[in-house]
Amino acid sequence: MNTNAMPSDTPDVLFYVLNSSDLASRQHFVCKLVQKIWQQNRHCDICCHHPAELTALDEAIWLFKPEAFIPHAIAQNPPAPIQLWFDQVDRPCHDILVNLHPDFQTYFQSYQRTIEVLDQSPELIQRGRDRWRRYQSLGFDPVLHKIP
Repeated sequence: MNTNAMPSDTPDVLFYVLNSSDLASRQHFVCKLVQKIWQQNRHCDICCHHPAELTALDEAIWLFKPEAFIPHAIAQNPPAPIQLWFDQVDRPCHDILVNLHPDFQTYFQSYQRTIEVLDQSPELIQRGRDRWRRYQSLGFDPVLHKIP
């Protein structure tokens, strides 16, 4: 069975909406997502909104499954297939963008896939709805996945 995902010519947009509103659950979900991306031999940029969010996610990825190392770094220091970025991505990998930032990332079309991860906090839900409409206005048909 081939686990490598084949990139398509048209970027796709996925929304994952968690059934919780705590930061730990969101971090855990992102760690599982990043592990799956890594297992598929894909590259990923993760855009965080706050330096503290970036630092916490970096630590969570290190501690996620000690027996299953996920090669990652902050802002290409050092180069790795999974990159965490603060506020914006300076050097995109062009494969997968995981947007944890509440703002719409205008450069999303340079990626094969954009993944938005929301939880039930009112601000994230509202800003996520705004981004959903923005994607639609640009001719994209986002796919929603509700995570129990």
